[in-house]
Amino acid sequence: MTIYRAYAAITLDGKIAKHKRHFSDWTSREDKKIFHKELSKADVVLVGMNTYKTAKKPLSKRNCIVLTRSVKTTRQEKSNILFCNPKGKHPKEIIKERGYKNIAVIGGSEAYSFAIRETMMNELHLTIDPLVFGRGVSLFAEKAESRKFVLQSVKRLNKKGTLYAIYAVK
Repeated sequence: MTIYRAYAAITLDGKIAKHKRHFSDWTSREDKKIFHKELSKADVVLVGMNTYKTAKKPLSKRNCIVLTRSVKTTRQEKSNILFCNPKGKHPKEIIKERGYKNIAVIGGSEAYSFAIRETMMNELHLTIDPLVFGRGVSLFAEKAESRKFVLQSVKRLNKKGTLYAIYAVK
């Protein structure tokens, strides 16, 4: 069985970044530790193009399927990096062909919305940092489908009140 787990760090106002090229340097040390531990369990990372460009160096060490409109179907960038246009070839096909079972969806908002829409999200792992951006990039894009979630667990990560919550998609 293939498991799709989405990982995101958000602010109290539900933002994942101040703008589309904003690196997640604002998250806690505890969040980064959990994120890297969880990512190391994944067979492949499903990521949007903007997030890939923002975190290209660390992501280049992992198997990645990069969602993009800049290719017709797919283009193998390196042995571990595949650019994929879902309108040309669906990522589920690639995941099945390559035998990936543990998929990490890491953003941005278009990728999270795509994962919800295409039933490629079984769990949502959220780190909630106690700060507000006021404006910026929301966790889900406007075209995300409506879904219900069920809280599985929540853990306080530090004294300032950073929370780590795991939700199952209902």
